Amino acid sequence: MISIDSFFPRVLPYVIGCSEPLARQAILDSAIKFCDSSLTLRQTSDAFKTVKGLRGYDLETPNNQLRVSRVISVTVDGKEVDGIFEEDVPMYDTVITGKPTGFYTTRVDSELVLNFYPLPDDAYSVVVTAAYAPTMLASTVENDLFDYWSEGIVAGAVSKLAGIPNMPFTNDLLAANMGMLAEKKCSQGKIESYHGRIRGGARVKPRPLVR
Repeated sequence: MISIDSFFPRVLPYVIGCSEPLARQAILDSAIKFCDSSLTLRQTSDAFKTVKGLRGYDLETPNNQLRVSRVISVTVDGKEVDGIFEEDVPMYDTVITGKPTGFYTTRVDSELVLNFYPLPDDAYSVVVTAAYAPTMLASTVENDLFDYWSEGIVAGAVSKLAGIPNMPFTNDLLAANMGMLAEKKCSQGKIESYHGRIRGGARVKPRPLVR
């Protein structure tokens, strides 16, 4: 992990007079947008077992600086299952059980929950691949965002700052140009996201949802 402040030398020269707290927030916002759009930071979980009669499982993160952005794929006993819409699951349906053929996600207490349909009737082996993004309160980001994607994140931050009206560093042309560069880098990141760039040792495992 690397401090958000490490981006300052690349951002502040474009926006002379910008305060560090404002720049820090813009950098974080840019990193979040980049990750949510490109799905660059991916992680595949260790296999875990479903619990008979339990539909929901909390998706943990490698650390408290990250949140789950999106579930990319789910396999049950080695077979990928389809993502479905929650509204397509019959209400009050607790009767249909079996090996899950679909999944959907919900949020409970700000945590992303993986839900199976039909209701598991046995212990099945599950592997989840998910994409991650920094939280809104993050003070650090993954090293890969700095080492590989700093140009895109810097461009997004500068675009946001230069677009703030009535500031000493307001520059609509710079904001537009940097915005286009940020979008370009995000598109490149989305293509390369299939290489799964994230810290290799941070294995995570969903846990049963217990409230």
